[in-house]
Amino acid sequence: MKIDWKDAIFTQRKIRLTENDDGTVTPVDETEYTQEGDAFGAKELIAMCKEFNRSIHVTQVTLTASGWTGSAAPYTQTVSVPDAAADLEPILVSALDDGASADTQKAYAKAFGIISCGTAVLGDGTATFKVYKKPATDCTVGLMGV
Repeated sequence: MKIDWKDAIFTQRKIRLTENDDGTVTPVDETEYTQEGDAFGAKELIAMCKEFNRSIHVTQVTLTASGWTGSAAPYTQTVSVPDAAADLEPILVSALDDGASADTQKAYAKAFGIISCGTAVLGDGTATFKVYKKPATDCTVGLMGV
């Protein structure tokens, strides 16, 4: 997304009115600019809104206890994340269900802690997690920004 927008810079706006054959006039910009500004319209606004909406969207993925591979640390697990792309930098967030029991919260906190202390890398349509201890339970996590 464009981040280096420029305003038009000028001393005085100058508009010439050109008469048309049908009796109307057409304004023609005759301003002398020291810097041309960027165009900004619906296309740019839509792109900005899409980027913002993607940045706050949370995609949930489940890492299964049996899905970790490797005979020694680090253990890895690759999961499908349909809108993932290598250039995204999501934030890992908890996906613990509201109202979960104390036992469920305790198990989730342990698994989520292990996962959040590891690493993750996005690819096109995937996320690969690495941990240094295998979680004992399945754990659904959120990826904000995917």
